Amino acid sequence: MKQIKYIYMPILMLISWIYGLIIWIRNKLFDLNWIKSDYFNQPIISIGNITTGGTGKTPLVIHIAKIILAQGKTPGIISRGYGRKSKGMFVVHNGKKLLFDVATSGDEPFLIGKLLKKVPIIVSENRSMGIKKLLEDFSVDIVIMDDGFQHRKVKRDLNIITVSGNESFSNYKLLPIGKLREPLQNIKRADLLIYTKTENFPHIHSKLESYYKQDFIFCIFHPILMKYNLFKNNKSQIPDEPVFAFCGIADSKSFFQSIIKFGIKIKGKKSYRDHQNYNDKILKKLSKKITELNVKNIITTEKDVVKLPDHFINNFEIYIIKIDIIMNDEAIIIKKIDSLFIN
Repeated sequence: MKQIKYIYMPILMLISWIYGLIIWIRNKLFDLNWIKSDYFNQPIISIGNITTGGTGKTPLVIHIAKIILAQGKTPGIISRGYGRKSKGMFVVHNGKKLLFDVATSGDEPFLIGKLLKKVPIIVSENRSMGIKKLLEDFSVDIVIMDDGFQHRKVKRDLNIITVSGNESFSNYKLLPIGKLREPLQNIKRADLLIYTKTENFPHIHSKLESYYKQDFIFCIFHPILMKYNLFKNNKSQIPDEPVFAFCGIADSKSFFQSIIKFGIKIKGKKSYRDHQNYNDKILKKLSKKITELNVKNIITTEKDVVKLPDHFINNFEIYIIKIDIIMNDEAIIIKKIDSLFIN
């Protein structure tokens, strides 16, 4: 595999250079105001990253929405709904209930809707149109834009960027050689940097600190073992029997490590691509593998379990890993959110 990558490296480097040039031109056009950003009357918070996947944006969107709710304000959430089977704009949640299934909504917006319950959520490829509908149809005080760091067409009032403490230093190269969506120096556009999945400075901090001069905080993702129930999940004891573990997330390594830290015995495991669609073919192979191992307990993530059909769920005892967020200095983010409502 390494030899193949070595052979194609000159081509990959050329593509990476062209990609970087396109990104530079695009950002320069926004900087010069030759491409106009859309402005809105209500504050916009963007939560994004500078690399592809796996930084924990979804748990942060949920956590920040809860902070806003605790302040007596009503947030609305706009997402592209990556991985959904639908196209166009859909009101996933109207602030009272979920209106569409996970295939139409996308796994992350659907999960956010299930957990927050009272927050309007819209998915749309056109974020500006989605935000406009949020503000017109719902009593929203502030909009959270999921995965919006590169979406400069929308003018944001608080630009939060997430950097995973688990990311390998070698991945900080531009696509397709590495995982960078844009050059590291562009992190200077952020108002707040959140190092996720860590309580210490990751290796990349030595490079980022020369570009980024604003506030930063650490954010630990605390795993909680839950027994899955269609109506209400409850905290669970460690199962006595071994489990089969599987997930379809960007950072599958951290998921499997969490299981091991709980002391749960893993008899088999399977990792799928991020936003995996669990169609009949996939589920048939997965069920066969679990059955061959004579396992009755399975464990997966919150994001994955919402995509599993009842006929699969009913065959097993299901456990999930729920993520709780612990910030080292939550006062910083609360202060920044508060400042958005000062006229």
